[in-house]
Amino acid sequence: MSMDILGNLGEFIGALGVVFSLLLVARQMRLGHEQTRRNTRSVRAATFNSMVENSIRLLEHVFRDSELADFVARAAEDPDRLDAGERLRWDSYMTAGFRHFSNLLYQRETGAMEEKMWESYRRSFKDHLRNEGWVRWYLANPHLFDERLADEVRCILRELANEGVPHAVKWKADGGRVGFRAVV
Repeated sequence: MSMDILGNLGEFIGALGVVFSLLLVARQMRLGHEQTRRNTRSVRAATFNSMVENSIRLLEHVFRDSELADFVARAAEDPDRLDAGERLRWDSYMTAGFRHFSNLLYQRETGAMEEKMWESYRRSFKDHLRNEGWVRWYLANPHLFDERLADEVRCILRELANEGVPHAVKWKADGGRVGFRAVV
């Protein structure tokens, strides 16, 4: 064999090695992408489970304890009639509720929650904001939460005002303030 033949054979074997290496890298990339998709689904499922557990924990005491259920109904109806201890209890309950919705909003924004799931939680949030006691409490305490929640509350209150919900109509007529921003 001449040196030219050996050189050509070496180039051919080297080219086959490069092609084989590229195929191997492509396969590894595809497997990595599939694993990432599986991991993403797993994280979303775990996040969803955690959100449901948090929702249940927040509600569980109300549906298990009739005294607490009566208190929450009374506080939501007329929070001005609460004594100091009841006021603290109401503030704690409301802080937990709004923190929960703030967390759900964050999960949606980060992509951990699918849009359809957020829509169902948003409907629940909107139902809570149909209650004047909830709105009054939040409007007195928006500084406890981030601006994303304020934006969502503002948006829902606009919707409720357009639906003719009296306390939302009044809120809008009074300038529509949540935090430092008015309705745009």
